[in-house]
Amino acid sequence: MTTLRASALLLFMFALPLLSTSALAETGRFTMTPTKDGVLKLDTRTGAVSLCRRTAGEWSCAAVDDDSADHAGAIDRLQDKIDRLEKENRRLRRRLTDIPPTDPKAKSRNKLDLPSEEEVDKAMDFVERMIRRFKGVMEDLHKNDGKDKTPGKDADEDGVPL
Repeated sequence: MTTLRASALLLFMFALPLLSTSALAETGRFTMTPTKDGVLKLDTRTGAVSLCRRTAGEWSCAAVDDDSADHAGAIDRLQDKIDRLEKENRRLRRRLTDIPPTDPKAKSRNKLDLPSEEEVDKAMDFVERMIRRFKGVMEDLHKNDGKDKTPGKDADEDGVPL
């Protein structure tokens, strides 16, 4: 009988630390987060979420709908689309690099081709001549402002057309 007691005591001594270790591991399994409607309970092992509410003095928990399966399907579809688009992009890039440039300026397509100083000077001379001509025409019109009035023209006293 004493061997039986000693065996039981020995078994109890070795089993007690094992029981307390598994009990400690389970203490962090659930997390509780207060909300305006009650408390959200999260099972950290399974990921299940429940909404716990107090009604008529008693607490009850109901599982929260998990739409992650819907999201997973959408994520899978989008990932497939991304994969197809990346494959198409690689194919088009290879095809673009395989095309030899036919235009001699094709390589400098990304560069900004600015006019030379000589071309800018020619353009500025042209604009200056045009402005001088326009100014001369305006001066001629101003000189003849009062001299060329003929009856029947639709103009006011200053010769401005109506």
